[in-house]
Amino acid sequence: MRSLRLSKEWLTLGWLMVCVLVYLSLNPSPPELPEFPLSDKATHLLSYTWIMLWFGFIYKPGAKYLLLGLTLILLGVILEILQGASGYRSMEVSDASFNGLGVFAGWLLARTRLSSTLLWTERLIYRNH
Repeated sequence: MRSLRLSKEWLTLGWLMVCVLVYLSLNPSPPELPEFPLSDKATHLLSYTWIMLWFGFIYKPGAKYLLLGLTLILLGVILEILQGASGYRSMEVSDASFNGLGVFAGWLLARTRLSSTLLWTERLIYRNH
């Protein structure tokens, strides 16, 4: 884990994002997406990229972060299965694939300087303290 003063708060925010993702994935009336080709797939990709990257702001590369990524991939698959079983949503293998691609993209981005985003944010917050 990175040396963050607000690590508990950042983790809570991350898990809140996961809860929102689960809610939106299982909601019978999901919000309307902007209409453009592959907008549904882009939403899956960007959602999972952002969540994986968010946790990359908190965790350093390593076993814990890898386990988190595998857990998010599994979550994406399980949510697709639950959507298919719901009777009001549909299961799409391509959606689960884009979820997994998003996790991988977030994992890659977290290996860049972007991973220091929360460290930089905290420096700004505590600059005058």
